[in-house]
Amino acid sequence: MTPGREAPSFFFIFADIRGRRNMVQIAHRGALENLRGQFAECAGGSGQLALITGGLASGKTHLMYEFSREVKKTGALHLAATGSRAESAFPVGVIDQLFRSAEIPPETAERIARVLQSNSLTRGSSPDGPDLSQEDARIIHAICLELLELSRKQPLVISIDDIQFVDGLSLHLILHLRRRMASAQVMIVLTEWSWAHPALSRFHAEITQQPHRRLRLTPLTVAEVSALMAQETEPQSAERYAPDLHRFTSGNPLLVRAVLEDLYAGPGSPGSEGDEEGFAEQVAGPAFAQAVLTCLYRWDTRLLRVAQGLAVLGKEASAPLVGQLLSLPVESAEQVIQVLSAAGLLDGARFRHGAAQTAVLGTLDTVERARMHGVSAQLLQNGGADPVTVAGHVIASGRAVGDWTVPVLRSAAVWAQADDDVDLVIECLELAVTACTSAEERRELRRGLARAVWQRDPAAADRYHACARQAMHEGKVTKQDAVSLLRQSLWQGDLETARTANEAYMTLEGPRNEYTEAELVLIYRWFYGSASGHTACRSDGGNPECEEDPWTRAVKSVSGGPGSAAARAALSSAVHILESCRLGETLLEVVIAALLTLLCGNQLNRASERCEALYAEAVRRGGLTWQAALGAVRADIALRRGDLSGAATHASAALALLPAQSWGVMLGYPLSTLIRAQTGLHMYEAAEESVRQMTSKAAPTTVWGLRFLNARGHYYLATDRVLAAVKDFQTCGRLAYDHDLDVSELVPWRNGLAEANMQLGRTKVAQDLVKQELNRPQGVDMHTQGVALRLLAGSSDLMQRTRLLRQSVDLLQLSGDRMELARSLADLSEAHRSVGEFDEARVTAWRAVQETKICESGLRPAPVLPAQRTAPPAQEPDQAPPSEGTGACPDAVTLSEAEERVAVLAAKGFSNREISRRLFITVSTVEQHLTRVYRKLGVNSRRALPTFLPLPQLQSM
Repeated sequence: MTPGREAPSFFFIFADIRGRRNMVQIAHRGALENLRGQFAECAGGSGQLALITGGLASGKTHLMYEFSREVKKTGALHLAATGSRAESAFPVGVIDQLFRSAEIPPETAERIARVLQSNSLTRGSSPDGPDLSQEDARIIHAICLELLELSRKQPLVISIDDIQFVDGLSLHLILHLRRRMASAQVMIVLTEWSWAHPALSRFHAEITQQPHRRLRLTPLTVAEVSALMAQETEPQSAERYAPDLHRFTSGNPLLVRAVLEDLYAGPGSPGSEGDEEGFAEQVAGPAFAQAVLTCLYRWDTRLLRVAQGLAVLGKEASAPLVGQLLSLPVESAEQVIQVLSAAGLLDGARFRHGAAQTAVLGTLDTVERARMHGVSAQLLQNGGADPVTVAGHVIASGRAVGDWTVPVLRSAAVWAQADDDVDLVIECLELAVTACTSAEERRELRRGLARAVWQRDPAAADRYHACARQAMHEGKVTKQDAVSLLRQSLWQGDLETARTANEAYMTLEGPRNEYTEAELVLIYRWFYGSASGHTACRSDGGNPECEEDPWTRAVKSVSGGPGSAAARAALSSAVHILESCRLGETLLEVVIAALLTLLCGNQLNRASERCEALYAEAVRRGGLTWQAALGAVRADIALRRGDLSGAATHASAALALLPAQSWGVMLGYPLSTLIRAQTGLHMYEAAEESVRQMTSKAAPTTVWGLRFLNARGHYYLATDRVLAAVKDFQTCGRLAYDHDLDVSELVPWRNGLAEANMQLGRTKVAQDLVKQELNRPQGVDMHTQGVALRLLAGSSDLMQRTRLLRQSVDLLQLSGDRMELARSLADLSEAHRSVGEFDEARVTAWRAVQETKICESGLRPAPVLPAQRTAPPAQEPDQAPPSEGTGACPDAVTLSEAEERVAVLAAKGFSNREISRRLFITVSTVEQHLTRVYRKLGVNSRRALPTFLPLPQLQSM
């Protein structure tokens, strides 16, 4: 049957038997040969004794099984018995097993049965105890004679597995027979642990007085593991993966066979591209787990108990510690650990692999496991273990008992916070809250919980503010809780709670924190508008020393926003904030405001660089809220560059990280970007779904809500719902004015309203709106100016249109927005055509097409810079990407001056002959230059040249 194919249940029975034979034939070939030799001597009339010893699951039973199978084929009489811990107190348990064989003559079996039913067998003493009574000795002698009589007719082989569990009378029988079988056809085969058993010391002394052979079974070698594995998979794979399987199991035959069984029951044999180091760990499954438990249940009860203690203690386990946990002598614990280590389950006092540890932990019920974790926590604390380790056991126990647990849990939370283990922080603090007796400390713990949970889910963090909210309504809130409530309320849009918390903060006694106040002012300004007279706490009249704090000054500078008189100074402050901030230490809202300050100041590249660095840190540290918010900024940056596909991807990914309620009032930010991108990509059905994600219920006016209205207005424009678009733009403008959020860099609603009025034929109204935008007192960024000039050109006479559109192209080119640039280029091409400038119209049209294709294809070319003389190669949108080895152009290409002149004219649409006349060179020279240009840029036609050549060069010549 092919490995990996499902097999019927009966096959596994056969496979197990086959596996035993293979194991013995490969692993214990030498031991089996020795037994065969002893049996040959036995058949010749010389009594034999073989004592097979080995560690846990070393294959003793399998060896005995294979030997007995061969013995029966020769016609010998084989009597078998197995010692059992459960029957060790039964006086004649093994003797009874031996004479249950169907091959024993009926009359012999009947005589033995009468003897075993005799009331005289009452003592059952062991060889190391008092001597047998005369009656017991007489009975033992009679049974021995029956065995010797059986050996006269045919060789007799008696095999007893696990001699350490055999009852006393049966041991006496073995000794008695051993003394009398020197010249009989009798062979005794015994198996036992390779573990000292003081109770059997006298038995060993007597049984080994006569000649015998001791066969010690050792773990499998790598070669033997490979041979076994080759029977389940391909020989090449066996040779390759056997070393890892040997390391995983330490050559324990039972564990090796279990992994191979899991391999057979799994998806198939290992592939040639697999990871050799992790093969066994990936394959190990139910059969391996069961084999681990088989090892532990079959031997002494201490094995399982110590294994359970080691599994609970984990990486901190040691013989003294597990002895204290289980109330065992250290020597006994060390002995068990040595046995388990030799069996391949442990590496020192730790489990070699998690699968074995998990299997052992599964043997503990919930109550006992919790109790052991609680005791372990106390032992580790007394031993000076680190707080995280101790706290892990306290958490596993389910309750914090003792005055020492709360400080430990708090310390562990600090350590976990430093390691960005938010889950552990939450577990520690939640348990600490239940055990804390101090009201003030409980409030502090809840604040820490709220901060930790907020990194994963801001909406879920709200429940940890419930007690503080109740205290605020009762007039008992603290200053620190008021600040926490204020920030949470501003994020969620609960302005009523924010006002109450702000009033409580301002009226409560105690020192004011200018640092915190400045950040809250920034949040309100960027989210809700001007902070003057509104909810956020003001920082006037605070500590004069804090006024000189650079961070506070930077935050205050950015608080003014892009529409303030100090907007230019805010750019440097935003840079300082972004270079100094750290996830978890700086408020996320401050970071978002700093990034938007750079975006509105046309610092697109710098904003992108810092955003990407912060986003990578958020991903590495697992801050989902930071990832989502920074993902929204990444989408905004992509949109401002005209990368519609990238904007849609980033916005969708950001929205998927957090549920809608966790975004709070910021939900409109990624949604607005997604709607604009989907609209630009003509994905109108998807844009409609995105529009519906914003609930229509009453919500506080925020900059994010205005951006959503503006984006929805553009969606309505694109789908010919012009009146609905006008309504959205007008509502956006009114709310922006009322809430001091009328900042064109964030919400250019006038441009949208002007475009809508132009579609309605109201050219004069559109022209007035555009002029209002261009003549704003605080100035307008290049991007907004560029769009406004394009709209103004559309409402101006033909003679002014070309000049205005050239200015629009220049500004949009500098701003980096390729999509708006494409729109202005298209209008400029039409303007050139209208005045008869067909060459200019042709090259401008090609540029517009190329820019549009780049935006819609999802390519991310580098921003076009005025001084750029070389361009990074980009695949022409209507061509397939070059395959590997086809000579694709390098990351940067330098054209000679002559090649550049020819390429620019070719990109403008001039023929080779026209180029030769303009440059006073031959047509052949033109063709040679173009051939080199195509090769350097990795293109095959002049149609792709506008994409690669710097735009100012195309405008020159």
